Amino acid sequence: MNIKRISGNAALVAAPVAIALAASLLMPTPAAADPMAPPTGACPGTRVGTYRLSTSSHIEIYYAPANGGTNCVTTVSEKTSRRYLHVWATVVGTDKINSDEGLYRSYAGPITFTGAAGHCISVMAQASPSTNPAERTKRSLDAVHCG
Repeated sequence: MNIKRISGNAALVAAPVAIALAASLLMPTPAAADPMAPPTGACPGTRVGTYRLSTSSHIEIYYAPANGGTNCVTTVSEKTSRRYLHVWATVVGTDKINSDEGLYRSYAGPITFTGAAGHCISVMAQASPSTNPAERTKRSLDAVHCG
């Protein structure tokens, strides 16, 4: 009878442990674990577009109504090693052009334009899997996200 009592107690101890383990596996992962999550503090506003650039990078476009319409663009690396990243953008129909490039761990940019309400933007981005710009992948987006 004592043996049954001990095994019954062991089951009572094991059940809460199993429940706690299962609950920890169901916990949501932090946003940073999502490769398409926005880089913290890079752009103001709401993300209005995400475009795949390569297997380990993408382009993000944000828009905020502040300051007569604000567009913001970044080229985001989903890896943490230094690599060549480039972002270029223009507000179509204006002389507003801006770019950023270099060896970055997170993202190139942000490229921000104010007074962009009622205008489209064109974007060109490049990313390399290494520090060598010659290995880059390039993508252009013409007249997108017209505000």
